[in-house]
Amino acid sequence: MSTTTRNASITLDLENDWYFEEDGYDHLTFEYIDEYIQLINNLDLPVTIFVVGKTLERFPEAIEKLQQETDSEFFLHSYQHDIEKRYDFEEELTHGKRAFRSFFGTDPVGYRAPQGNIEQNELQLLEREGFKFDSSRFPSYRPGIYNNLDIPLQPYRPAGATEMIELPIAAVPRFRIPITQSYLKLLGRPYLKYIEHASLPETLVFDSHLQDFYRTASHGNLEQPLRSIHNRNLDRSTAIFRQFVSSLRGKGYSFVKLSDVYEAARNSA
Repeated sequence: MSTTTRNASITLDLENDWYFEEDGYDHLTFEYIDEYIQLINNLDLPVTIFVVGKTLERFPEAIEKLQQETDSEFFLHSYQHDIEKRYDFEEELTHGKRAFRSFFGTDPVGYRAPQGNIEQNELQLLEREGFKFDSSRFPSYRPGIYNNLDIPLQPYRPAGATEMIELPIAAVPRFRIPITQSYLKLLGRPYLKYIEHASLPETLVFDSHLQDFYRTASHGNLEQPLRSIHNRNLDRSTAIFRQFVSSLRGKGYSFVKLSDVYEAARNSA
């Protein structure tokens, strides 16, 4: 019988609905905060939430509700969630840390970049700014965004870092398909069946967004082909998630917060 410890961490990126900020489309998924809380609590899951600084400033009551009604922890997901990176990264961190500190009373120790798009020099700046871990990188390939096919599937210390640890978002070995709610929803039942029988990373960091679970007017505002991609299996998304959680439990995974994953990785580094 295997004595290998298998840990999975459910993470949520809490942000505006994609890149929409105009009236009528901004943060529409926050209407489903209660449904999300019920989903997580019914499955008896801890959740690690990466929250955008501007979201903290504009919707403190929603963050407070999540904080009070779930077994959760919070880290930083940039300040403005600009997927085109039209900012100075150091300035972005400064604003993000200020917003985080203003709400939580402490500095964030974990970071996730929008779309997983983070450069080596930005990781080094994170460490200088006091971050203990980053969880941005997908060990996969996304045209025009990143090519991380050469990075480990398990937690590791990035090149040039002395203490900080990278906690990569999970992907299946060999094919390197990300294990995220958006991919579960896109690929549907065949991917779920594959995950059920595949050999998965011992440490599994799962990424999700509210817009992966709940339909709003923002979905209809997306351009093609993104609209079709994000609408696929959307009405079945919570059922797919429940099946995924059940599958991981059947494979012997325990669900933990990302800070627990970090501590285990730090102690073994």
